[in-house]
Amino acid sequence: MTITSRELERRLERVLKLESNVTFQFSMISKLMDQNALLLLADTSLNLTAYRLMKTVETFESISIADLSRHMVTDNAQISRVATDLGNKELVEFHTDAKNKRRKLVALAPKGIALMAELAPRFAARRQQVEELLGQETISGLHESFAKLVEHFSD
Repeated sequence: MTITSRELERRLERVLKLESNVTFQFSMISKLMDQNALLLLADTSLNLTAYRLMKTVETFESISIADLSRHMVTDNAQISRVATDLGNKELVEFHTDAKNKRRKLVALAPKGIALMAELAPRFAARRQQVEELLGQETISGLHESFAKLVEHFSD
């Protein structure tokens, strides 16, 4: 099947229309970054949600399921299932909150700490590549823009 120049022009116009839509661009970049992250996790038992949960737990050291859900913008049930699965793999552990005995806190278990230490250089290299590609001024502008978008979409 031969494609005419007119058909190619129409297709190009449609692609340009999509690419000029900023929300489409965000979605596309998000998916590309997810695919890249999956490659970095390929030799582990982690999926993206599990990795992000562990990264959030690592950042806070100890955090509740409800707080994980808020920070990860994911429902409590999914976070609870993923945390339980990670607990079964001995990557996270659960503790009772000293301030609220009914609340359980999630923390990295020794195997989880070791896995995150193994993964850290991979994700640090990816972050470094992005920073070199975009430059500090653009990165700063993105942080400001992301804060505005979070505020806008959180309402």
